[in-house]
Amino acid sequence: MTLQQLRDLMAVVEHGGFRAAARALHVSQGGLTKSLARFEKDHGVSLIERHAKGVILTPQGEEFVRYARSVLFEANRTEEWLRRVREPRAPCVRLGVSIEPTLKFVPAVLADFRRVQPDVTLKLKQSVATELVAGVRDNRLEFAVTRIPLHFDASDMHVDVLIETESVVVGRSNHPLASATELSELVNCDWVILGEQDLPGAHDETIWELFQEQSLGAPRIAAVTDSLFGVLSMLIESDCLARLPRSVVRHPLAQGLLTALPLKRPVRRYSIALVHKASQQLTPEARTLAAMLASFARLTRST
Repeated sequence: MTLQQLRDLMAVVEHGGFRAAARALHVSQGGLTKSLARFEKDHGVSLIERHAKGVILTPQGEEFVRYARSVLFEANRTEEWLRRVREPRAPCVRLGVSIEPTLKFVPAVLADFRRVQPDVTLKLKQSVATELVAGVRDNRLEFAVTRIPLHFDASDMHVDVLIETESVVVGRSNHPLASATELSELVNCDWVILGEQDLPGAHDETIWELFQEQSLGAPRIAAVTDSLFGVLSMLIESDCLARLPRSVVRHPLAQGLLTALPLKRPVRRYSIALVHKASQQLTPEARTLAAMLASFARLTRST
């Protein structure tokens, strides 16, 4: 097994097929096909199935890709270290954040972090909790500040709970159902989901679980977007509703424009935590940022 074979595999997976992957790698499609076929034959595994619309991973492939990503991440970090020694370059921290940290934690500590680490660039990934945790596990992210997903397996993770918070049902301030007190009043409303629809578990931060808890059937989904600004725009300009952290309603961008509906049943509280792999040390820059985020969270809890 070579690093190039792993890179060939990841290119095919990420680009959805051999032709696009070959173009991205600047190699022939035939050569790429032979490379992966030889790998599968040599190791007695089946990683990819070919279909008319592209390729999909087999169950073996799904499992193997997680290890391949980790290997390539460490290989890339090693190569990056060698490049820094040879040609010093500014370091970066790859951080994953869910909605609330995007609005509250990261902006609050960014200025202080820049004063302490002026040469470090933050590379932020905003997504749903399940995708952020997967990114940490796959070494695409150094750590994440995120809502802890339902049924979270923390056996391979270090988890530092920062705050307890809650989500609410949100609509525009003059929404015709702004005074609704029961979720059953909202069954005919259209909903906007902030997340990535194609990801497993992407609905776990949405209205789905509330509808299921109260046996109200399936909510009417009008749109799914990975842009918080997109959600806010749709809520302000339409009668759509969304389930969002309460901090969104209190943010200056939304004050006076959005409101939390006064539902009688309490909306589930959840934890925001700092999560990183227990088996892997954070870089010095990432440790500094993580410590500053945790310190800010402690100050938030005490006020």
